[in-house]
Amino acid sequence: MTERQEYDLQILIASGPEALAQAVLGFAFAVSAAVSGVRVLVVLVLNATVWMTMDEPSAGQKVQGFDSIKDYMTVLKDTGAVVRLCSACAAENCAMATAGSVPLGESSYVGLTEAAIRTAKGSARTIVF
Repeated sequence: MTERQEYDLQILIASGPEALAQAVLGFAFAVSAAVSGVRVLVVLVLNATVWMTMDEPSAGQKVQGFDSIKDYMTVLKDTGAVVRLCSACAAENCAMATAGSVPLGESSYVGLTEAAIRTAKGSARTIVF
C-alpha cells in the first residue's frame, strides 16, 4: 500500500468537453487555491479524464473571463498541486488509450475510495465540479 499524501482540498472534476464552462470553473478554483498555498489534489472522473491529454481540442479553448484548461494544468503543475485520474473512470472512458494521445503531465491513478476516506476523516475538504 502506498503512503497517502495529505491535502487540504480535493477537487473532483467530472465535466468533460460537453460541459466546458463547468470544467474550466473547477480548474480555475483549483488554481486559485493552489497559488494561495493550499495543498490541492484534483481528481478527474467520468468525462473529465479527457483533460489529461494534450490532443483534446477543447482543452485549449477559453471560456469568457477564464484561461484554458491547458493553461490551468500548467499552473497546477508549477504550484505543486497534484492531478490524478480515477482508475475506474480512465479504464472505462479509455481517454488515455486513444491513438496519438499525449499526456499533459505525469498521470497517475487514484481510487474513489481513497477520496471518500479523505473526505470522511475530514483531512481534506472536497468540492465537485
